[in-house]
This record gives sequence, structure tokens and C-alpha cells, in this order.
Amino acid sequence: MIIGRITKPSGSLSVFLLTLPLFLLFNTFLFLETPVLAKTSYVKPSSEVVIRRGQGIKYKIVAVVKDGVSVEFLEEGDSYAKVRLANGKEGWMLKRFLSDKPPLEQVVTSLRTEKEKMKQKEIKILQKLKEVSSSLARTKTEFDAILAERDQIRSDYQNLQQDTANVVQTKNDLLKTVKENELLVQKLASVEEENNSLKKDNAIKWFLSGGGVLLIGMFIGMRSSKSRRRTTSLL
Repeated sequence: MIIGRITKPSGSLSVFLLTLPLFLLFNTFLFLETPVLAKTSYVKPSSEVVIRRGQGIKYKIVAVVKDGVSVEFLEEGDSYAKVRLANGKEGWMLKRFLSDKPPLEQVVTSLRTEKEKMKQKEIKILQKLKEVSSSLARTKTEFDAILAERDQIRSDYQNLQQDTANVVQTKNDLLKTVKENELLVQKLASVEEENNSLKKDNAIKWFLSGGGVLLIGMFIGMRSSKSRRRTTSLL
């Protein structure tokens, strides 16, 4: 017969087995202490709704609420629901008098309030739009002025280019005229030199012509004088 030997659990397993009850107890404590998030409910239209200490008409009435009042839904029973009023009182009321939707009057009031807010927003938006339109008009005027200034600068630049071209052309024409004047001055000097030379030649020619005439006259005079002498001696 084989007899088995019972072994002791290891150290880590022993620690696990010892801490397991504490872990489960801690989680249970956390689960019990975790608060339930309450939701807001509204009392349906009716004359009056009573709130009692417990679930049933045998319990004492702690409050009476009118339709449209908001209450904090705490707990749900069979036909009743536990609620908390705005003043802090708690009690049970029939679930059929509760609704997740707010009453029509409150919805209308909320819609009117929202409408008024939308109207105020619309007024602000229109005012902003007016300011933006005015700013846009000023910007357009400034832009048109900038365009006009740009066109004027472009026109002035083109005129400056044209004037520069005219100045360059005028300078070239002036240089050409100066060169032509220099040539004319050189030609005039040459002509004057030729004229002076011709004048000298003419003076010499006139001098020679005058001397020749004078010699011829003297020769003729001498001949005439001899002829007169011969005539006188013959007489």
C-alpha cells in the first residue's frame, strides 16, 4: 500500500491564501461604499403628489409637490420611487407621476430663454457683421487707393524710362552735333585758309598787273616823247 505524503503549500501560495480574504473584504467594502449617481426626474402634471416615508399609503406624508417640480431620483421600488426634494427631504412617491422629460411650461420657458439668447447673439452678430462690412469698405477704399498709387507709380516709371530714353537720344544727338560742328569748324578753317591763300594770290596778280600797266604806260610815254622830239627837230 502506497501512502501519500501531504506537502505544505509554498511561501507565495501561503501569502496568497492569507491575503485573499482581505482582498475580497476590501472589494466588498468598496462596492458597498460606491455612491449611486442620482438622476433628475420631473413630476408629471397632476393636482398634487404626496411623498411618504415608505412605499404605500400607510406611511406618513412628508411632503406634497406640484407638477413640474424637479426631484432627485434616488432608488426605484415596485410602484414607488425614492426621491429627494430641493430642500433635502427624502421620501417615496408613485413612479407613474415621474418623467424624464421636463414639463411643457418649463420647456416653453427654456425655449423662450434660448430664443432670447439667440436673438441677442443675432444682434451681436449683425453688429459684428456691420463692423466687418464697414471695415471691408474701408479696406476696399484703401486698396483702390493703393491700386491708383501703384498705377501712378507705374506711369511715372514708364515716363521716366521714356524721358531717360529721350535724354540718351538727346545726348547722342548732341554728341553727333558736336562732332558735326567740329567737322564744320575744320572745313571752315580750311576754307578760310584757302580764301586767305586766294586773296594773297589775287593781291600778287593785281600787283603784277598794276606794275605791268605802269611799265607799259611808261614805255608808251617814252615812245610818245621820242616821237614828239623827232617831229620838233624836223620842223
